[in-house]
Amino acid sequence: MSSSKTARWLDLIAFLLQHRYPVVREEIFRKVRGYGIDVDRADDREVESARRKFERDKDELRVLGVAIETVSLPDAAGNEPASAYRLRPGGFYLPYFELDRAERAPGPYPDLRHVRLSREDVGVLDRATRHLAERHEFPLVEAARSLRHKLAFDLPLAEAAVERVLADPMPPAAQASLGVLQQAVAERRAVRCRYYTISRDQEAEREIEPWGLFFERSHWYCAGRARDRDAFRVFRVDRMRDAVLLAGDGARFDVPADFDVRAYLGRQPWDLSMDPPQRVRVRFGSPQSRWVLNEKRGTPVEALLDDGGAIIDFEVRERGTFLRWLLTFRRQAQILEPRDVADELEGMRAQVAGLYEQ
Repeated sequence: MSSSKTARWLDLIAFLLQHRYPVVREEIFRKVRGYGIDVDRADDREVESARRKFERDKDELRVLGVAIETVSLPDAAGNEPASAYRLRPGGFYLPYFELDRAERAPGPYPDLRHVRLSREDVGVLDRATRHLAERHEFPLVEAARSLRHKLAFDLPLAEAAVERVLADPMPPAAQASLGVLQQAVAERRAVRCRYYTISRDQEAEREIEPWGLFFERSHWYCAGRARDRDAFRVFRVDRMRDAVLLAGDGARFDVPADFDVRAYLGRQPWDLSMDPPQRVRVRFGSPQSRWVLNEKRGTPVEALLDDGGAIIDFEVRERGTFLRWLLTFRRQAQILEPRDVADELEGMRAQVAGLYEQ
């Protein structure tokens, strides 16, 4: 499959998922890159070429399991007034797994079906799928591994803490911002928002070109160019509010050809940057060392010291994010080198202690 067809398919799927109502073909042709024609101005040959391309795309996507529905709209305007198209999120995505609790916060994906599991259910699924995924002769081994990926995404199996749902509920302001960002990514339009920067402990107006969105370790992130800094940045969506799409010619932007949002999946929070990495060596005490090793949060140098601790190297691009993570370990995490990073961690600990002494 050509990259242009792949991009067109993804743009078509994203466009249909953004609309809760059926969309006529003319609107798809105007808004989805890869068709890119205005049927009111295009000649018959251009319209027919786009129509054939769309029909092929629609049929091929349906074969792949993307359930694009054709809806009858006899009163709709356009040269194909009897038909419109939609893609229901519930028919496209798998159900979302969540724990069955007496008190439930609003789920992160309201348009999806939810499957509620008890702690016991999750434990059984964890053990069963792990056992099957390790049996290479099992004919459904790939299906078992795929299910484990799904469970690990929705529920934190790797941390053996099934009481915490991975996808934390977002505040209403962040939910609204995420919707704006999704539209901005699809339409290649910049946004203006209020963003809280934790390292400076202040909120400021930012102008962002959203190149892509990704979900990692319970949070949504937006990767793109910060116009006010003229630099690539990764923003946490739950620290964003009052996001609005910019209008006019200056709102449009192009995504660099070498950018791939998938390159940021699986990264640690302190690796979400294009800055050069710095190696930081940390000694963790027991039992926290076991958790860090199990989570593969670095490269072990000495995985088992006499006291049960471990020495682990990290490649750090975002120093502040990394140091705030180490703060959660209290004195069980000690930076061995470099010295300036160790001093900065001690300074942060002194600041936190000072807050409690006031």
